Amino acid sequence: MICANGIGVSTIFWHYLEDHFAPTRPVICFDYRGHGESEFPRDLNRLTIEENARDAIAVLDAFGHERAIFLGHSMGCQVIYTCAYQDPERVVGLVPCLGALGAPVHTFLDREMLSLISFVISYRVGLALPDLVTAVKLKLMSSPRGRVLVSWLARKAGLVHPTRMPQRDLDAYLDHFAALSPVVFLRMAENMATHNAEPRAHEIVQPTLVVAGERDLFTPFYLSEEVADRLPNAELFVFREGSHAAIVEQPAALHGMLERFIAEFALDATPVASS
Repeated sequence: MICANGIGVSTIFWHYLEDHFAPTRPVICFDYRGHGESEFPRDLNRLTIEENARDAIAVLDAFGHERAIFLGHSMGCQVIYTCAYQDPERVVGLVPCLGALGAPVHTFLDREMLSLISFVISYRVGLALPDLVTAVKLKLMSSPRGRVLVSWLARKAGLVHPTRMPQRDLDAYLDHFAALSPVVFLRMAENMATHNAEPRAHEIVQPTLVVAGERDLFTPFYLSEEVADRLPNAELFVFREGSHAAIVEQPAALHGMLERFIAEFALDATPVASS
């Protein structure tokens, strides 16, 4: 298995899955350019979905594996869909979790105009004053009161489940996001916002387990339903009351469905896919 993160997220959201499956199969988690333990990008023009997909294949090569089951969370879904049609022989199965085929900014909070206006404002401020934005983020996250406030707002607003989201995972995300360069985040977000795999959906023929959350505000549930209907070989799994962070809120449910998915399609024995 190889796991593609959401934008602004390190490998932290995959640690339950890694702990569960690593004893029986290789699980590869990697950081995008400028994220986590990866170095700051040498070329900011390469923070694209296509480049992230090529990086995923390069990571697979580095570990000596010819093919894998590709899992993605949020923006990582766009990354693994792109892998599926750019390098179909490397992808034996797909597990897109809580993400869209493309253009996610248009459906964020299911309020297109509000989402687009917020994105444009954040984009301009973040690129114009990156040092100030970073300083404010670090100041807020280093303050116990600030951390409590942000956590409370995330739970209250439904961005994460109010009771199921482990605080340690939320803290790990907030720590990473606070330190992440706003330039890296916004340049990658710009490419994420304009990327769309929908015109090539018919080429994504690998067995696919589309994972949705009933309460996902970032990727509204109906988008996952539409993806499962459009892809030639897909089925839908739904996290009941799942937020956009459902893979860490309900890991046992994901692991059980993933084990069944692997067995149903005999993915461990699946021949290399052809384009």
